[in-house]
Amino acid sequence: MSVDSVSAPTSAGPPLAQLRALIRAGSVGDVRRLRPLLDRLTDPLDLEAAGSLLRGRRAADQLRAELAPTRIALLGSATLDPLPALLTAAGVRYAMLPEIRTAGFDQWRLEIAAGAPDLAELRPRIVALLLDDSAVLSGLADPVDVDEIAARCAAFPAELASWLTACRQVLGGLTVLGTVPLHPLRRHRLISYAARARLDAAWSRMNAAIAELAADHPATVVLSTADLAERAGSTFADDRMRHVARHAYSPGYLSAFAHELARVAAADLGQAAKCLVLDLDETLWNGVVGDIGPDAVTVGGGYPGSAHTELQELARDLAAQGVLLAVASKNDHDVAVEALTRHPEMVLRPDAFVATRINWEPKPDNLRAIAEELNIGLDALVFVDDNPAERDLMHRLAPQVGTVDLPGEPAGYARRLAARGDFTVLSLTDEDRQRVAMYQASARRRELVRDAGSLDDYLAGLESRLTVQPLDRHNAGRITQLFAKTNQFNLTGIRYGTAELGDGGAVGGSSSPGDDDAPGGATAFYGARLTDRFGDNGLIAALALTRRTDGAWSIDNLVLSCRVFSRDVEGAIVGLVLRSAVARGVPAVYGSFRRTERNARFADFYPRLGFHPVDPTDPTDRTADADRTADATEPEGAAEFRHELRDLVELPGWIEITNNEEPFDVR
Repeated sequence: MSVDSVSAPTSAGPPLAQLRALIRAGSVGDVRRLRPLLDRLTDPLDLEAAGSLLRGRRAADQLRAELAPTRIALLGSATLDPLPALLTAAGVRYAMLPEIRTAGFDQWRLEIAAGAPDLAELRPRIVALLLDDSAVLSGLADPVDVDEIAARCAAFPAELASWLTACRQVLGGLTVLGTVPLHPLRRHRLISYAARARLDAAWSRMNAAIAELAADHPATVVLSTADLAERAGSTFADDRMRHVARHAYSPGYLSAFAHELARVAAADLGQAAKCLVLDLDETLWNGVVGDIGPDAVTVGGGYPGSAHTELQELARDLAAQGVLLAVASKNDHDVAVEALTRHPEMVLRPDAFVATRINWEPKPDNLRAIAEELNIGLDALVFVDDNPAERDLMHRLAPQVGTVDLPGEPAGYARRLAARGDFTVLSLTDEDRQRVAMYQASARRRELVRDAGSLDDYLAGLESRLTVQPLDRHNAGRITQLFAKTNQFNLTGIRYGTAELGDGGAVGGSSSPGDDDAPGGATAFYGARLTDRFGDNGLIAALALTRRTDGAWSIDNLVLSCRVFSRDVEGAIVGLVLRSAVARGVPAVYGSFRRTERNARFADFYPRLGFHPVDPTDPTDRTADADRTADATEPEGAAEFRHELRDLVELPGWIEITNNEEPFDVR
């Protein structure tokens, strides 16, 4: 057995006791040991206690080096005290360490109206607002006048829309709202069934209008009350906590809200999973195909075949939205493929999968091979297998993989997978919908590599065409996604999000970066699309350009999809930047590199294109910008480069530039 990672040691005792021991030992940063402990904590009060431990300075210092940072501001109309701890525990489960600040009790209106004195310094990426029905109904003159209640419900979405606009102006970031549940005490004080029906109708219309705010306002996500309540099992705080602590919601509901908010934050950071890896026997179908033959496995019809069909249909629908499908099965390859091909009730056929590993090798090794073939990380894989032993092995030997702990009965397989939300994104782009076709085209490109006599023959045979596009409302979602998701060719690690790009309504994307490490000043954003003889690769690159105070341009970040590595697209893009700068009389172009966990292979990118290193100790070798002074300290692994716009490198001859060779500008 090939083992690239070692099993995480376990110790006896309750999860909270083990967590305390890890913190005392300075080992809480070992995520292989931490996440399984958090996964065992299903009681919301235990999760809150775990989150409180993880928010402590000693634990946070250990986690900071291992987890992606984000910043979250919380506002609400009721007590939010448990939320920061719950959100921390949920965030760590999603490989994030959130910095969290909370506005005062029921200060959601006043905080924003006053310019966010408690929250502005945080510069949040996420602003979350959790309201209860008091936010809607507390000002009623007559709480049983249904006409007044209906009028208040009709007016509230517009008030919330005005708050959203002000919040975005004051704090920026992505705003997360929820529809508002109605407490039974509010409803049952009406003794007429007719009045209750009118209240229900008015409340439903109000919540529908709140949900529509996500479509009408940029950078807004609206969560469903019904969805959270179904996950939590209960919505409202018990009566004593409602009176004593001013709690509106149950611990379970707050935990469900925290986990959904963590999913939103993960999507904002581009950490949604990309590939669903499925077992075959007893997972995609009922029966062991090697024992009973391809025609005898059970799919469709009555139970249990209907449950396996339901899982296949869910996988099919995920694939239609850009999720890659793969197979990892211990089986005879030809027999298993025959079942996928011939069985009349099979929903997923062989061409639905972009990678298959049907053999007798350990499944953790097979998932590593799938990740390598698709050029994605192990943390981008979600593994579904009915066998608890296989799941345990995956937990131990490939803990980065999102392993789904299925229930004992196949009837719940699809629901369990769907409820996890591993693949949730902020919005779908055209590239998402076409992703499966793009990966299938990549397989045909690999065939061309095998048949080509040389690398030059291969590149010329691709007939690649590159088009540079300024940011606009049509490509803003994909450009935001590229900055968020790209890890390998990401030259500075700056994650421009919806706060900086918005909906792309202003062409060129003039804005100020929101990342702590991003330079100040207006930024112009661009995307680049690549097509070739096998099809459209979609928008495969994103670039942020800033004009410095001396007139020079700065490439604040350049990211490139791993789908087009080794084709020198990145060199072509920077070559076009240099030619654009010359055409517009720019004195020089700067580029920065900041080493991250995954981008080390591109440390020499700028020198290969004729840039020379900037000496941070020499004031004559630096720009005059106030935010880039000679004594500024750079993080370890950071470097700045300058191109004098002489001796420009040749553009790759195998890439046709479809618009012109000076497509960039900074306004």
